Amino acid sequence: MLDKCLELTSYEAQYRIPWIVFDRDQVQEFDKITAEAENKGVRTGWSNPCFEIWMYAYLGSMPAIKDSWTCCAEFGRVYEAKTGQKYSKADEQIYGKLCKVGDEEKAIRIAQQKLEQCIREGKTKPSEMCPCTTVHELVGEIKSKVDFIVGGEYGTV
Repeated sequence: MLDKCLELTSYEAQYRIPWIVFDRDQVQEFDKITAEAENKGVRTGWSNPCFEIWMYAYLGSMPAIKDSWTCCAEFGRVYEAKTGQKYSKADEQIYGKLCKVGDEEKAIRIAQQKLEQCIREGKTKPSEMCPCTTVHELVGEIKSKVDFIVGGEYGTV
């Protein structure tokens, strides 16, 4: 995953900020991957225990769930209650639906607070930080670039 990211970034590198996004779930050497990526200048959007913990934040919380399977199932239950629709990992419209029923700014704040809490508690490895995510950093970066293009240097779109 890291090698492929670096390979793709090598094309027109001046226009790229490399990121990899993954969750702890069943990933072997989770901490090693995040450390190696950082050492190679690749940002990581990781989630522990699973990506659904980040999506939970859109709905106003990031519950203390350590098991990936349980997290997915519980998120699905909450998602269905909020949207009236079954949760599907394959749903290509999930981002829009989360933004409609949730709050992205609040999600970013919740994720940042959880990350800071883990650091305050002395947790230094991503595998120790649960529930936690850094996907909010990527989302924040994308939002800042969109805001710059839409209302900044390039005028109003």
